[in-house]
Amino acid sequence: MRIIAITGLALSGLMFSASAFACENVLDPQQVQVYHPGKYCLSANRILPIEIQGSNIELDCRSRSVIAPPGAGAGPAGIRAHGENVIVRNCRVDGFDHGIELDARGASQLVNNTVVRAKQAPLLVHGNRDPYAEPIRVTGNRVFGYFDVEPAWSQQPAIQVIGLNRAILSNNVVAGFRGGRSGLMLVDAPDTQLIGNQFLDFEGSDRMIRLEQSPRARVVHNTIMQRDPSVLQGIAGAVDATCVENVFINTQRSGFSECAVTRHNVERPLPPQGP
Repeated sequence: MRIIAITGLALSGLMFSASAFACENVLDPQQVQVYHPGKYCLSANRILPIEIQGSNIELDCRSRSVIAPPGAGAGPAGIRAHGENVIVRNCRVDGFDHGIELDARGASQLVNNTVVRAKQAPLLVHGNRDPYAEPIRVTGNRVFGYFDVEPAWSQQPAIQVIGLNRAILSNNVVAGFRGGRSGLMLVDAPDTQLIGNQFLDFEGSDRMIRLEQSPRARVVHNTIMQRDPSVLQGIAGAVDATCVENVFINTQRSGFSECAVTRHNVERPLPPQGP
């Protein structure tokens, strides 16, 4: 009887999981705009961008790719979403100016997406700082910059968050950017939580995590790992921040001294120069 009960629980869990991520609408390869509430998915790679305008919409690419076509006409973003409770998950976006742009309203999320070869900020999230909206979540995304297209865009951050209250960025990975880009920039984003993010293998960045007009950030369990001490400062602008158990390796200055609260951080700064 016990085995039967356990099996029943397992089957019910699988059924719940399947229903939670069920695809109600397979997006037509020629369809660009999505307006109506529902769960959408991709059945194949595509070269046209996707624009979501509405609320209670979920797009699950199921690991398929949105690939910019060669030449002009690719559009400013591979996926652009505007609305409340909009979720974009499991998408791979390749070669657009912005990989994913989210004009965030309450409860919206970017989950488990991958962006490569973006010419400007690969993940751009902005909103209107509604203090009552449910926090925006950016979770488990990957941004790779090993395929730089134009050095002229080298000053764009990998992840940029503008005008949001209480956003939560967790377990994202940014790797391989070159030429002065920062890993993450917060602008006018108070009370943001940065938890478990990794910034790996950068070259020439001046500030890896930049906080501008973004007080009371919680910076916890983040990692910066460099092969060489090429990042000028690990975190900048953290005047009101709480910085706990972060690991910064080969940053020239960690920036932890700016944090209002700092505990159990690990830093390996630039080795001493001279004989």
